[in-house]
Amino acid sequence: MRGTHRVDLGIYLVGCAAALCSLAVSFDLALYVHASINVFAVVVVTRGIVRKVETRKREDLRSHPPLGCLFLFLLLYVTAWEIAHMSLMIIVALLLVLVVAGVAGRLCVRYVPAGHVGVVRRLHGRAHPEFPHVTPYATHGVLARTLLPGRHWRAPFLYQVQCVPRTHVAEGKIGLVTAKEGRARLSGRALARAVSCDNFQNGEDFLLKGGEAGTQVGVLAGGQSYSINTELFEVREVDRTHVPTGTIGLVDAKAGKIPPPGSLFGPYVECDDFQDGGRFLDGGGQQGKQLAILPGGAYYDINPALFDVITTYNVGTRGGELTEWHLKEVSIPADQTGVVIALDGAQPEGDRPGPSVPGHQGYRLPWVFLQNGGWRGVQEETLSGGTVCALNPYFVRVMLIPTHLLTLEWDEKTPGEELTNYDAHLGRITATVQGYRLFVDVRQLLRIPAESAPELVRRNGGGQFSGIGGLHYDRLPVQRFVQRVLGAIVASYFSQIATALSVQDFLRNYRETRLDLAALVENELREWGVESRGTHLGEFRAEDEALNEMLQKPAFEEMRSELLTLQQGNAEREDAIDVVRMRAEKRRKALDLKAEIEALGLDNVMVLRMLKEITQAPVPQFISGGDVSAFLETQPVSRLEGLLEKMRNLNPGIGAQSTEQPSLPRTDADPGDMKE
Repeated sequence: MRGTHRVDLGIYLVGCAAALCSLAVSFDLALYVHASINVFAVVVVTRGIVRKVETRKREDLRSHPPLGCLFLFLLLYVTAWEIAHMSLMIIVALLLVLVVAGVAGRLCVRYVPAGHVGVVRRLHGRAHPEFPHVTPYATHGVLARTLLPGRHWRAPFLYQVQCVPRTHVAEGKIGLVTAKEGRARLSGRALARAVSCDNFQNGEDFLLKGGEAGTQVGVLAGGQSYSINTELFEVREVDRTHVPTGTIGLVDAKAGKIPPPGSLFGPYVECDDFQDGGRFLDGGGQQGKQLAILPGGAYYDINPALFDVITTYNVGTRGGELTEWHLKEVSIPADQTGVVIALDGAQPEGDRPGPSVPGHQGYRLPWVFLQNGGWRGVQEETLSGGTVCALNPYFVRVMLIPTHLLTLEWDEKTPGEELTNYDAHLGRITATVQGYRLFVDVRQLLRIPAESAPELVRRNGGGQFSGIGGLHYDRLPVQRFVQRVLGAIVASYFSQIATALSVQDFLRNYRETRLDLAALVENELREWGVESRGTHLGEFRAEDEALNEMLQKPAFEEMRSELLTLQQGNAEREDAIDVVRMRAEKRRKALDLKAEIEALGLDNVMVLRMLKEITQAPVPQFISGGDVSAFLETQPVSRLEGLLEKMRNLNPGIGAQSTEQPSLPRTDADPGDMKE
C-alpha cells in the first residue's frame, strides 16, 4: 500500500471513529458525521478508480471494472440513505463543512514528486540548543529527515516543505560530502569522523550518532542518485582515481595520526585500497607515505581530501625527484637479475646482505617484510629474470646485474664506451721488458650467477641516487668489480713477469703466460662466486718498430722454411708422378708395337716407320741450275728406294726369303728395358 493510500485510509478510519463517538450525544449527530466521512470516501475511491482505468488504457490492457466499483456503489447507497434522512439546512451545513475540510486537507497534504526529496522546515517552536539550524528532532529549524516521493500530511502553518531534486553522482565520478551541521571536530582533525547513516541519506542518524561538521571521510559512489538533505549536506563531484595499466599509484595520507620521528612509513591498515577512509583512520593510519600501493589498470573511489594519489597523470605537475619512470612496474629482463636494496628496515647485522624474509611475496608486501625483521640495504633474495611486479619505489630500489656471458677486453677504448661497456675502464696491457714497451690485448669471458650478484653490489656499490628507489639500469657496480678485481690482477701479473724475464723469454713463454694468467683469474673470480669461462691473449707488439721487425724475422724465416719444405715435398711428388707416367707410356707403346708387328710383319713395320719418317723429312723448295733429275733425287720416294736397296744388300734374306712371322723378344718386369 502506498503512502497516499495509507493517509486516506487513516482519515476515513478517524472519521468513522468520530461518528461512533457521536452516538453518545445523539443519533442525528452521528448520522451527520458519518455522512460527511462517506462523502470523503466516495471522492477518494472515485479518484482511485479513474486513475486505475487510465493506467490500464495507457498500458493497452483489457479493461475490466475495478473491484473498487462495488465498494463505491455501497458507499453511494449508504451516503444517499443518510442524506435522505437529513433536513435541507443540515445538508447545506454539511456541504460547507466538507468544503472547509477539503481546503484544510489540501493545505495539510504535501506531495513530493518522483525524483525529488522533500526538505521540511518547522516554522514555529523552540530551537534545539545543540542543533539550531538542522535538527533531528521536531524543533524549530530544518528537519534532518527528508520526505520521500509521495503524499505526506503536514500542518499547513507549522511546516514548510521544499521539494528539491535527488542528488545524482555521474558515472566515473564520486561525490565529496561536506556537512553543514554537526558537532565540532576535535583539534588537529582535518576530516570529520565516519558515521553510519545510509550514505548520508539518513540525516537523523548522522546527527544523533555524533556526526561532525565539515568534510566527510566517506564518499558517494558514481552512477547513482541519493535522497540527501541539501540543507544538511553539500555534495561536490570529482573524478575517480585511475591508475593506468603497467603503472602503480603512490599514496600520501593527508590526515591521520602523526608518525613518530624517524619513521618513513605509517603502519599498514587494511582499508580496501584506501577506498574506506573511515577504516583507515579508525585503524590507526598515519599521515605521510604509505607502504601499500594501488595496482594499475583499475579505478578507485578514493577521497582526495584524505589521500593524495600520485599517478602518471599528475606526477609531472608535482615537481621533485619522482618521475613517470618510478611509477612503472618493475620488469626484469630474462638475461639479468634484480638486486633489491631496501630503503627501510632493521639495522643490518654484520657485513653481509640481508637474509631472506618469508611472506613478502617478492617485496610486494613491504609491511610483511618489516614485520618479519627485514634488514635495510642490499638483500640476499633477488628478483629472477622475466619477473614483472609492482613495487613501491619509496621502499625498494632494484639494480639490474647481467647473468649472461660477458666479454671483457683490455684494448683501446673510444670515449663513448665508458658509459655503455662493462670493460670501459680496461685499457691495453703495457709491459716494460728490458727497456722495451710491449703491448698485448687480453680478453676474458665470465658469468655472474644470480646468487653472487647481491654481494657484488654490496661491495662495489652503485651511482649516486636520490632517496627514491625504483628500477635502475646502473652498470657502475660491475664496472667497479671489473676494474678493481680483474683489472688489478691482470696488470699486476704482467708487471711481475716483465721484471723477471727477457724480451726473448717473454715472447717465447706465450703459452705458459696465458695458462698462468687464466688460472690466476679463475681463482680470484671463484672467491667472488663468479664463473670464469676463458682467458685469451692477443699478439704481443712492441712500441719500437725496429724491435717489431726483429721479432717478425724469426717468424718470417720459420714460415719461409716451412714453405720451402712444402715446395720440396711437392717437387719430389711431381717427379715420382712423372716416372710413373713415363713407365706407363713405354708400356703402352711396347704393346702397340708388338701388336703391329704381329699383324703386318717386321719388314713391313720397318718400311712403314721409315716411310713415315722420310715423309716428314724436309724437302728443298727449289734446285739451282734447272736440273729436274737432281730435284727428283731429293724427293722421299727416291730416297726410300735407295735405302731399301742398301738394306737388301746387307741382309738378302730379309723380307723376301723368310716366311716366319717375326716377333719382339720377351721383356722383363720393367717395360723400359724392352729390346727389339
